[in-house]
Amino acid sequence: MTEPEDLESHYQPAADIWRAGCAGETLQDKNLHKFAALSRSRFHTFQLSITHAQISGNGKKVEALIRGLAVELHTAPGLMAQWQASEFSGDNFGTQVTALTATLRAADKP
Repeated sequence: MTEPEDLESHYQPAADIWRAGCAGETLQDKNLHKFAALSRSRFHTFQLSITHAQISGNGKKVEALIRGLAVELHTAPGLMAQWQASEFSGDNFGTQVTALTATLRAADKP
């Protein structure tokens, strides 16, 4: 028989997993896997958006996308950990995002 807390965890809404994962809270293994999949989806969406902005020739949109993801990562330590472990962080635009997050961290220090 399945324990009630197991069922509750299984049906935990993606938004709750996303919030907890981004905040860097400890997640159960199955929720950690869900958070990793949600993170990869976010990073893939970033790549698709960058590609679209390049095709449309909109350099300002590319800059805004890089800045937007950098700010998001800066404010979400769990998402930043997923980013650093992903292959997305190593591509051309990924390195720009990572560099900007480092700048944001440095600006936070007194």
